[in-house]
Amino acid sequence: MKAHSRHPLVLSLVVGGAVLVALCYVFEPMASKLVTQERVMLDGLHTTSKPAPVRKDVIILGIDDASLKLDSLWPEDLEASPALKLMQTQWPWPRGAWAHILDKVFSAGASRVFIDVTFRGPSTDPAQDRTLADALKRHGPKIVLAKKFETSTVGNETVSELTLPHEAVTGPPPHHFLTGFVNLWPDFDQVVRTVHWNLTASEAEALELNYPNVIPDVNEIRHSSVAEVLAQVIGGQPKRIRFGPQEAYQPISLYQMFVPDMWKSNLDNGAVFKGKTVLIGATAADLQDFHQTPLGKLPGVQLLAHTYGALSAQQFLADAPYGWRLWCILGSTLIATAIFRKVRSPLLALSLFFAIGFAFNWATTAAFDAFNTELPSLPFLLAMTATSLGGFAGGLVAEIRESRRIQRLLERYTSPELVKEMMQDREGLYTTLGGVERNVTVFFSDVRGFTSLSEQLSATEIVARLNEYLGRMVAEVIQYRGLVDKFIGDAVMAVWGSLRAEATKESTTDDARRAVEACLAMRRQLEILNAHWRSLCLNEFQMGMGVHQGDAVVGNIGSAAPHEKMDLTVIGDSVNLASRLESITKVYGVDLVISETVYDAVKEHFICVPLDLVAVKGKVRPVAIFTVLAPAGGPEPEGLEDFRRVVDCYRVGDFEQAQALLKRAEASGFMPQLIQMYQQRLRDLRNAPPDGWTGVYTMKTK
Repeated sequence: MKAHSRHPLVLSLVVGGAVLVALCYVFEPMASKLVTQERVMLDGLHTTSKPAPVRKDVIILGIDDASLKLDSLWPEDLEASPALKLMQTQWPWPRGAWAHILDKVFSAGASRVFIDVTFRGPSTDPAQDRTLADALKRHGPKIVLAKKFETSTVGNETVSELTLPHEAVTGPPPHHFLTGFVNLWPDFDQVVRTVHWNLTASEAEALELNYPNVIPDVNEIRHSSVAEVLAQVIGGQPKRIRFGPQEAYQPISLYQMFVPDMWKSNLDNGAVFKGKTVLIGATAADLQDFHQTPLGKLPGVQLLAHTYGALSAQQFLADAPYGWRLWCILGSTLIATAIFRKVRSPLLALSLFFAIGFAFNWATTAAFDAFNTELPSLPFLLAMTATSLGGFAGGLVAEIRESRRIQRLLERYTSPELVKEMMQDREGLYTTLGGVERNVTVFFSDVRGFTSLSEQLSATEIVARLNEYLGRMVAEVIQYRGLVDKFIGDAVMAVWGSLRAEATKESTTDDARRAVEACLAMRRQLEILNAHWRSLCLNEFQMGMGVHQGDAVVGNIGSAAPHEKMDLTVIGDSVNLASRLESITKVYGVDLVISETVYDAVKEHFICVPLDLVAVKGKVRPVAIFTVLAPAGGPEPEGLEDFRRVVDCYRVGDFEQAQALLKRAEASGFMPQLIQMYQQRLRDLRNAPPDGWTGVYTMKTK
């Protein structure tokens, strides 16, 4: 990603990831699954965030298994309590039992009682109905009775009707007590979160059939819920409540009121009811009045207590702003785009994505806590994940493409093994491509007299001969781990060490040795080629080679897009000097000239011949130059030592001694062209002795 964070493919895949998330929210069934998961995450905030306040004045009397079975009581406790005797008979309890319950609770000072049990018809014992009716008359204004929408099928239609407490219990209207419906309708995922304050029958029917947007007949009577009755408010749209703590509103087993020891020890002689609103309802598993909520499964009466608490504290949850999901997706796209454009480190980018994700999640939690607003974090997190994965994938693909492009580029110039090594040091390679100064060994070669030779050949013959020659020469450069920089007509430029991130003495020495080995191998290959061409009665090639080692600028140089033409090359004085050394090979009658820097690195490995101390054209500082005869280890050619002494005498100005030694070298047959060149130079110097001789020969041509 470091070199590709702004690559068009990266930004395209970032946008593609965002579009994919947007499409998931558009098409079913994926949209339903995502919305369901959003609700699961939002429900989790009820247990991890600040809960709604708990009403301390609300207490639940639960009709639990112990109250239904009464199998844990002593017979004498049952015998002593008329209420327990009635409760022991059957469920639903005889209505006289409810009269005992109401009298007991109100005698303890309860301010209001809600009974989450519907008395929908007359009982088989009218006396029981009268007993309860009398109790209701005694405590009427303090009691809330349950009514319930019940759905039935008539023919092919579903009809909802409101079931009211029977007149056998309430007596004919007007009543002195309140009623409220107790239906708790779940949302689309069967979790109860929403309270419907008042409903018409058609609205209840729509909710039962999961059609919450049905518009009711305006002439229908609206019916209030229990929560409205308890809070003494009227009207209001359906609202999602904010639940209290999971441990809030724990039910008290109802039967304890009628066991003297428990009344005293567990209920403080009824003090726990003083001034309280008491909700009485089923908590036994067999009664099946349980509902799935964000806090888990709760009995209906406990769910009503949480609703009452949220209503009295006005702890209702607001929806996210319109278009929230779209803004989340757009925001994450912009953030991901900015990160991939500005951040070059993949690790830092990944850390930023995680940090932003955590920060956004924290912000949605803070909005829930402080503003009672449900902001689903899933769209943002999904989009952030998709865009970041898209960006990283795009960076990876771009990097792979770039790697392959560079690899193909490099493999045109050097061996696959060297390319593999270079590609392992990607950081160094990218630094090189950007431009860096390094110590390199530069090689130039050229075919002598190729221009005049080409005049004798057809275009096809020129190309064929040149390709055959260059193929052999390039193969040796690659064999010795060099990098073919460029072809300049029949000339070849190659480099060693240009892509190495760090140069050491050992590595530069190795570069110089490999370059000279490549030169000797090219010399042998040309001999083989010439022998072949002679057999075909074709003209031979003669070449010159120059090698120098020094600092140069390495980089990918050329024209940028849209007219892109780039070459990985080296430039600088060291390159120019290597080219000059190749040019002066014809002056000394040799095919290879190396600089003193290269000589110092390879003199232990090869038999070298000192040539001169020259100032090449365009340079003032002289350079000691040498040629290489063969690898070290074999016998030195006769006359080599005499010639070395010739060069020493020549440099100090002892021309007479140099001439005498030169004759001895000539007699041994040592390098005739080089001997002839020095003979002519010594004659000129004896005839016109120079003033201030320095031993430096200044080249007049390139």
